[in-house]
Amino acid sequence: MLLVTLAAVSALAFLYYGSETLFADRPRGEFDRYGMPKMRVFVGSMQMLGAAGVALGIVVAPLGAAAASGLTLMMLLGLAARYKIRDAPRLMIPAGSLAVLNATLVVLFIAQ
Repeated sequence: MLLVTLAAVSALAFLYYGSETLFADRPRGEFDRYGMPKMRVFVGSMQMLGAAGVALGIVVAPLGAAAASGLTLMMLLGLAARYKIRDAPRLMIPAGSLAVLNATLVVLFIAQ
């Protein structure tokens, strides 16, 4: 039950963030601010694929572990980018929380 709940939270969060990254105007400015405007479409696409992988991981645990690993790495890289441009710590909370959530999912998927 815990695995399903956490996987649903992660999948929904990354579906939201992925679609926003791909289609909303605000993330364009954010990726410019990070100094990586050409990465926006790639990151948004990987967020959407990662969300699908985590959701499917409920049935195919190795796929869920791989997807959650990728999302964990993505959030850690996001934290590094924010640190590099000296963002306020409060702006790092979403990426940090999602990194912890997906790292937890990796352990839960592997334990299945």
